[in-house]
Amino acid sequence: MAASDVTIANLALSRLRAGTISSMGENSPEAKYSSIWYNESRKQLLESFDWGFARRTEILAVHGDAAPTTRWDFRYAMPSGCIAARYIQNPVGTTADPVPYQIEMNDAGTEPTLVTNLEDAVLIYTYDLSTTTLFSPSFVDALSWLLSYNMAWPLTGKGELQDRAERGFNISMRAAAAHDANEQKYEPRRQASWIEARN
Repeated sequence: MAASDVTIANLALSRLRAGTISSMGENSPEAKYSSIWYNESRKQLLESFDWGFARRTEILAVHGDAAPTTRWDFRYAMPSGCIAARYIQNPVGTTADPVPYQIEMNDAGTEPTLVTNLEDAVLIYTYDLSTTTLFSPSFVDALSWLLSYNMAWPLTGKGELQDRAERGFNISMRAAAAHDANEQKYEPRRQASWIEARN
């Protein structure tokens, strides 16, 4: 059966020995805390790793504010729905040195921007994916454990259940990250010249 936010919440609740829910909007403590913590847990987990199923590649749009020219040549707008910037695609190739960049606020302090010295920058990033049917099974398992951890104390008040959920999450997270990494293959990145010279 395809995963949904409710099935993921019920997996988490079962690990707390709590009742199940039929919807996030029903009038029960289980639904209340599932609703409070589900999206927060989903975003936490997406941010924590470069998941292949949530990865996007986008040509960045130049931001209206000028770049801080003493350090960087270009300022770009962050893509909509970007949970975490992973790296800028080096036009020389995948084995070339990583392209330096930094995330910093715009001049008005109202939104994050990306600054770098590369023109026409292409960003690889993790997207704020909420379509549960696109989640991998191992990601669903890890998300249910993280949701269980986040709900454990407010829902049950039992520290031992929260500790158990933390252990379960750590195990499932390692397995999910390993599975995701096994589904992709990159050319190894070349080491920086100063590292090569040292070796």
